[in-house]
Amino acid sequence: MKTRDLAYPILLAGALLFCRAALAHGPVFDCYIEHDDWVKCEAGYTDGSSAVGRKIHVQDTSNKVLIDGTVDKDNSFTFQAPTGVYSVVFLGGDNHGATIQSSDITQ
Repeated sequence: MKTRDLAYPILLAGALLFCRAALAHGPVFDCYIEHDDWVKCEAGYTDGSSAVGRKIHVQDTSNKVLIDGTVDKDNSFTFQAPTGVYSVVFLGGDNHGATIQSSDITQ
């Protein structure tokens, strides 16, 4: 068998392997005002994986953590909005984090 005949299947297998890695899951994270001053954030991954137990931080503009919590069994986290400007950080693990600024949180 010629080396050229083996190259095509090897290249095809390599391409498929790298394509699979490129399609790995990414974070899905959104926050909205549920009622009054309460904010509800929903977290998960693009492949439908659960984010239960993952950490969420609410922090001020100097990155001081104001509220620390975890995603609950319905893939959400609810907190009373602090006064002033803040951000909500989803720590999804393995470079799967996401941040939402308070100015982007609406009803």
